[in-house]
Amino acid sequence: MTQSPVFIINPKSHKVNVQGSVLTRIAVDYGDIPIVYFNGDTPLEETLSPLLFEGRDTIYVEGGDGTVLAALTTAFAARSATHPMPRLAILPGGSTNLTHAVVGLKQVDAEALKQQLDQRNQQTTRPEIATHQALLVETSETQSPYVGFLLSTGSLARLMLYTQNNLHGKTRGVVSIARAIMQLTMFPRTTKSSDGLPLVRPSQFVRLDQNESEPPQEQAFSIFSTFHELSLGLSPFWGRGDAPIAFTHAAWPIPRLRLGIARAVLGGAPRGLERHGLTSEGCSQITFQTDGPVMLDGEELPMPKDRTFKVTVSPDLEFIR
Repeated sequence: MTQSPVFIINPKSHKVNVQGSVLTRIAVDYGDIPIVYFNGDTPLEETLSPLLFEGRDTIYVEGGDGTVLAALTTAFAARSATHPMPRLAILPGGSTNLTHAVVGLKQVDAEALKQQLDQRNQQTTRPEIATHQALLVETSETQSPYVGFLLSTGSLARLMLYTQNNLHGKTRGVVSIARAIMQLTMFPRTTKSSDGLPLVRPSQFVRLDQNESEPPQEQAFSIFSTFHELSLGLSPFWGRGDAPIAFTHAAWPIPRLRLGIARAVLGGAPRGLERHGLTSEGCSQITFQTDGPVMLDGEELPMPKDRTFKVTVSPDLEFIR
């Protein structure tokens, strides 16, 4: 299978910054492959979109979940009848690499990648391809959707921001996530966000796709994903059936707060979770309004003036394994 690749490298991603970039080391042997260095300072569409319009059909991404989010969002916006959605090959390069764990490259060492690239123009060679749908997140202020895999609101989004701002300097990845979960479970009322208020507190949430006249409800958090499991093997979803989106919602207040938080983030039997105000279901789309933070793949999304988000699913995306 022929490929016309482009490399995207985030030099600020933790693993790349500490251990160096695998793609940078092998790029010297492939002068025909352009490299895009992305660190969040310049919109990725300014550098990646022209390459996609030139016919680049495979994106190798080395960075964390936020870098993959930027690559997918840019590529989805640039797609057209003559420039279809490119395949992605994901290397782990950040503090969190959930997307790589589910649909990323199985072999990420330099020699394995060179072998794959050396075979890219051989018609008889076909790499293993995984297909998966992603979340499409739209607001009234976006021209094209954000494309990612894990969306969270309310207290869970605050927990992710707290982890980034307070714990990533000491530990990284799943270690810092585990530390944040432990701290939140032990001290749910005294662990504070940057505004000095508790991380675990109510925010408004109302589903507009069900009943637009429904008054705002207080929630602890909501979480959406097309994945079945998250980091640390957590699986906070049940009752999904064959629906493409898993959606779990935690009402406020959470009965027996410490135990409720522990079960909510670590998972458990559905009956036990439901006793703490959690519900879970599957859906094909959802439109909601909220006043709390909204995070997609570790990146905080801008809050639109109407505070409304529409979540649907993408067509099947292709990932090289």
